[in-house]
Amino acid sequence: MTGTRDALYRVTRDFMARDYAQDVVDLNELIRKNRADSANLTAEVPPIPFTGDPWKKKKGDCVLFIGINPKFQTKVPPMNHPEFGPAISMINRFHRGDENSFVQYIDSRKNYFSSDEKYGTHFTAPEKGFRDNWYSVENPWDCHVQSMDCLPWFSIDAKTIDIDRVADWYLENSAMIQYHEIIMNVIDLIEPNWIHLNGKMPQTVFESNFAEHHFEKLEGINPQKGIRVGHCEIGNWELPVLSHNFAGWPMAPNGAADWRLMAKLWDNWLRLQE
Repeated sequence: MTGTRDALYRVTRDFMARDYAQDVVDLNELIRKNRADSANLTAEVPPIPFTGDPWKKKKGDCVLFIGINPKFQTKVPPMNHPEFGPAISMINRFHRGDENSFVQYIDSRKNYFSSDEKYGTHFTAPEKGFRDNWYSVENPWDCHVQSMDCLPWFSIDAKTIDIDRVADWYLENSAMIQYHEIIMNVIDLIEPNWIHLNGKMPQTVFESNFAEHHFEKLEGINPQKGIRVGHCEIGNWELPVLSHNFAGWPMAPNGAADWRLMAKLWDNWLRLQE
């Protein structure tokens, strides 16, 4: 690992040292919808703390991009999956006391966007949006866009997760509290220009827990896209927030025209905050 073993490294290590299978058992009860038996998070794969290299980001010239939660793939058994299998093995060895396996795991998360593991359909649309409108580089994830999730545990989908319960427990459940420590330390490290929330869940969780005022609709674009803006206080930072329905869903900012208009309106809104 090339990065220093700083505060982010330490809180990430503490989080990944948890009994994630037990965390999933607890969370599947805490955040399930009333009519569901479970929130259907999976304990087959360890949670992911971040995707891409936060130590490589350009301070003050980057964005923290937060999605819903990582998608579990079921086409092959987890141990045969090119991302899941190595992650399971590395974290299992780490739990048995092999510190170097944790270093290897962190390196795998840092190098995700330059590896063959990249889950293309999830990252392609926002990557193009960031490249076309804010960072005209081949790979915006390299130095300018740090990817995380609202929940770091995998599931096939989020249909049985109760968003309001996630918001209620986000700063109460010990596993989510420790994950929030990672988010705070990523922000301290990269000093993002803004937080970009992709999906109703992160929008609700961040507005409920970190915003003094409700997010407001971004005027000038179809309100059904769910684009809302505001500010959040996280740790020692107050940061502007751009949020919208999950990109790729029918009623979300999709395609070049939507992203171009959203970026223009967002940049104008940011200037009014100065």
